[in-house]
Amino acid sequence: MRGLGYRLTDMLVIAACSLTFVAVVSPGRHEPKGPPLGLIAQDLGTTPEHFQEVAERIVPRRPSGPPPTEAQRKELAAALYVSVEQLDTVMEKYRPVRLHQR
Repeated sequence: MRGLGYRLTDMLVIAACSLTFVAVVSPGRHEPKGPPLGLIAQDLGTTPEHFQEVAERIVPRRPSGPPPTEAQRKELAAALYVSVEQLDTVMEKYRPVRLHQR
């Protein structure tokens, strides 16, 4: 009795396809969940720690809540020593693609 009859080349093709699938699919599954605080802070001329501390104090995190109010944006800009326009420009630069469509 010969069994399933797979040859070495069949097994190598299956292994190659499996590795290709893992290499293509896996990187997309590990995308960061939050904003790139380091890049945002760098563009605003501050440290990631300072930006996060100020932002959490002024604009508490809301998973899918409304955007910050005009007053919150002004307060955040003042606390970071930048203009509201600069803050808006930087935040728009790092806004996730899914939010650009809203």
